[in-house]
Amino acid sequence: MELELWHIWLLLAVGLFVIEIFISTFVSVCFGIASLITGIVTYWGFIIPEQLLVFIGCSALGLLIIKPYIKKHFISNKYQPDNDYQKLIGKETIVMEEINERKNTGRIVLSGSTWKAKSQFGEIIPKDSFVKVLNIDYSVITVKNL
Repeated sequence: MELELWHIWLLLAVGLFVIEIFISTFVSVCFGIASLITGIVTYWGFIIPEQLLVFIGCSALGLLIIKPYIKKHFISNKYQPDNDYQKLIGKETIVMEEINERKNTGRIVLSGSTWKAKSQFGEIIPKDSFVKVLNIDYSVITVKNL
């Protein structure tokens, strides 16, 4: 069996759809749909310049119309990360690594992330202790032992 040009367009479409599974930007889907349509018109006997016009036109339509529609209606905009770190002040958490300013160590787990921590008065707070968040200064959290 010999590969014809329309087979190549369809294989390109399948490849682009597979790529879309891994990247999820909807650009590959637009090009994949354009390749699929171009493969169909190639089967009907369109010549190469016409195929390229169909591919470019369908790609442009997909990128200008389909992609914004898909992003608007099918991608959830509900999850917005909470970057207001002041809400974390006053929370209680656990020490993951001993807090010792002399050794420059200390990490806590807070709100699903690990943070560098220092104690309020420079005291040593052992691992697995419970602490209360007093202040957040950039990425360093000041805590006190409970």
